[in-house]
This record gives sequence, structure tokens and C-alpha cells, in this order.
Amino acid sequence: MTKPTIAANRPAKIALEKDSKYFFCSCGLSSKQPFCDGSHQGSEFTPQKFECTESKDYYLCQCKYSENKPYCDGSHRNNGFSGSRETDGSRDHRSSFAGRQITIHDNRGICAHAGYCTAHLSSVFRMGEEPWIDADGGSVEAIIDVVANCPSGALSYSLDGNEHRHAQQGAEIVVIKDGPYRVGGVELADQVLGQGTTSGRYTLCRCGASKNKPFCDGSHWDIGFKDDAD
Repeated sequence: MTKPTIAANRPAKIALEKDSKYFFCSCGLSSKQPFCDGSHQGSEFTPQKFECTESKDYYLCQCKYSENKPYCDGSHRNNGFSGSRETDGSRDHRSSFAGRQITIHDNRGICAHAGYCTAHLSSVFRMGEEPWIDADGGSVEAIIDVVANCPSGALSYSLDGNEHRHAQQGAEIVVIKDGPYRVGGVELADQVLGQGTTSGRYTLCRCGASKNKPFCDGSHWDIGFKDDAD
């Protein structure tokens, strides 16, 4: 029998209504997880029809290996998770974008996709455009402020030939909503940081999907990672 696709290695917390009919995705391909959207058509999978005995929040399986489907039984915890680094390091590369007054450095391989730069200075950090960074699109002061708030340390800048990276500060570990751990001022033993990164600022994977563990590579954005406990 064909194995289902793991939609996510975590349950989905869903508010369900008593006596309402639901169709649970069994194949793992639905874009409306954990419910069926018809993506199983042409395969051997069929959705599972179910009803609830009371209206409340339920945790529904998304790894598709629960023995109590549609409900989570914790099977995702042992479902092929690997803490090893799967990337060959080719994405760990820094690019530089020179402007008249400031040069911005960016390492896409360690970007956490927090969106702070594009949300706060879209004239410089231009999603969907090439080149995606225009170092002359904003004031030097505004660029420095945005770079200072980059959670992953993927961004840095140079002024007058001197590079400015995230400085060592007090130790902190912050949970980013539906994203990674933001770490600052903590030395990570036996790990090589990405190009341009310092122990002053980096992010660690929390969704389990990063190919660059223990660091975040933005995969939580790709898989739609959600943590209702944030």
C-alpha cells in the first residue's frame, strides 16, 4: 500500500462542532489540512468521514500515521524526524548590494523569513523583484535600523569600507510566533555559523523541517508551521 504524505509533524488544533460532518484527509496532499480537498482523486486513498460528540477544540493528526485517526495520538514524534543537517551548504552564501552610501550584505541560506525587512522598508527590500535589495531605496538610518532588527542575522551592512554585524549583547532566547527561536549572545558549541553571522544573532529551527539544522532556513514558512501555544 502506498504510504501517505506527511502534511506536518504536528497536530492541528481545530474547533469542531457537535454532530457536524467532517472529512479527514488521509493522503496528506490536501491544501486544506487536516481536511480533504479532493487531492486524493486517482489514488488509493479515500477521506475519512467523522463526527464529534461535543463542540470543543480537537487535535487532529497531520502526519497521517496516528492509530486513532482523525485524532492525534503522538505518532508524529517518532515519524522519521531527523536532527541532522541535510543541506550541502551551497545556499550558505552571502551576496552584497552596493549603494552610493551603504552596502547591504544578505545570506539567503539562513534567512528565517520573518518578513521584518520587507514589512518595514519595502523600498529597499523588494520582494519579487531583481535584484531584491536596492541599497539606494531608503535612508542609511532606516536601513541600519531594519538590519539591526533582522532576527536571523542574515542581514548586515558596510559603511566606509567597515562591516557592521550584529554585536554581542546580553544572552536571550525568544520564541518567534509560528517561527524559530531567536537567539542572541549565546555561543553555540560545535556548530559553524552561516556566512556573515555572529553569536550576537541567529535563529534555531523549531518546526523540524529545516534542511540546515540546528539553524532555521525558513522552512516553517513553506510548510505553514503553526504553534497555538505561542
